[in-house]
Amino acid sequence: MKLKNAAGKEEKAQMIVVPGDEPLAEYIGLYNLKDEEIGLLDGEILVTQNAANVLGFAAGDQVEIQDQDLNQREVTVSGLVRNYLGNNVYMTEKTYESLFGDYEPNGVFLKLSEECSDEIAYADDLGGKEGIVSYTSKQELSDEFSDAFTLINMVVYIVIIMAAALAFVVLFTLSTTNISERSRELATIKVLGFFDREVHLYVNKETMILTAIGIVCGIPLGYAFAQTLTYVLNMPSIYLAVSLHGKSYAMAAGLSFLFAILVDLLTNRSLDEIDPVEALKSVE
Repeated sequence: MKLKNAAGKEEKAQMIVVPGDEPLAEYIGLYNLKDEEIGLLDGEILVTQNAANVLGFAAGDQVEIQDQDLNQREVTVSGLVRNYLGNNVYMTEKTYESLFGDYEPNGVFLKLSEECSDEIAYADDLGGKEGIVSYTSKQELSDEFSDAFTLINMVVYIVIIMAAALAFVVLFTLSTTNISERSRELATIKVLGFFDREVHLYVNKETMILTAIGIVCGIPLGYAFAQTLTYVLNMPSIYLAVSLHGKSYAMAAGLSFLFAILVDLLTNRSLDEIDPVEALKSVE
């Protein structure tokens, strides 16, 4: 079937009609945007969240749905439900009949018992039987989804490692540049009687303060960038749920401070090697 918004934009979706008093919860769990499990009532049209995001409508809006026989009806979206893979429209048999007339099912859900140890093999066996045009195994879909996102996970890990390396290199470069540009100032401090540890603290505290400022500014900017990126990368059939936890921010802040400490330890040697006599010589 097809979904069409008020602007005429279309998106393919799967219409799932629940016959009679069949309990849909036995096969599909419906959760609203608050992650609360809900039921399906007569007269309701539930649409998955990703389809709403792609077409730009919300609960209570009017949309047009088209069945496989090209019959079009304008309906009101009763609510949005979570779904991470594919776009679905849910309604009861009575709701379907009130819109399109006689209900003729063309597919079934099978709930396998615990005795079935190989769901994929069972589905493949069904494919060879007469009258079955196509079949889909939940386990096979899950495996394909996991395989497809394994590569994406590797890309994410590489990006994280490269970002960490870049942060370390930037901190190290800025610190060494800062020391080289202020060699005469630091030499003067040494001549005035400051010990090595006091010189270290004089320079290193600046690095820590700048790191803290970067964390305070970077966390909200990073959150905004993540939201923007997932919006731009929004795919028609996949809903990308952004989940950022407090420990993620804590780990990022902790790693930044760790890099700053490592840089300070490395640059302390450069501070120790500053020769006050050489640094304070007049330019001949």
